[in-house]
Amino acid sequence: MAYTVKANEIAFIIRPITFDKENRWSGDISTAVAMHEDSNLAADDVSYLVDLVTLLSAFIDVIQYDEYVYDTVDERRTEMIELEFGKIPPIYEEVEGTDGKVLKLTIHTKTEGNA
Repeated sequence: MAYTVKANEIAFIIRPITFDKENRWSGDISTAVAMHEDSNLAADDVSYLVDLVTLLSAFIDVIQYDEYVYDTVDERRTEMIELEFGKIPPIYEEVEGTDGKVLKLTIHTKTEGNA
């Protein structure tokens, strides 16, 4: 599955780099940025896009040692996948026999403070 970077696009590339004697990947990666040589974007816009793509690279480094950042982004990724595939989780469940007057929170319910 090849992809050619088009004008005004910037690509974030992840490449596996270390393999053992049986050619099994160790999990080590290198990252790179590629962009098409033709762009009609303003220099400030290109700079902003490069800033975003280098943030992605930094994120991969940070999640190696910051469990909170990893867990936060992993949770958001799961939500995005569920939304993309139409699997929107309920934010609450009605308690049977209460005619909707009592609701039970789910793990997807966003609250402030203690709930």
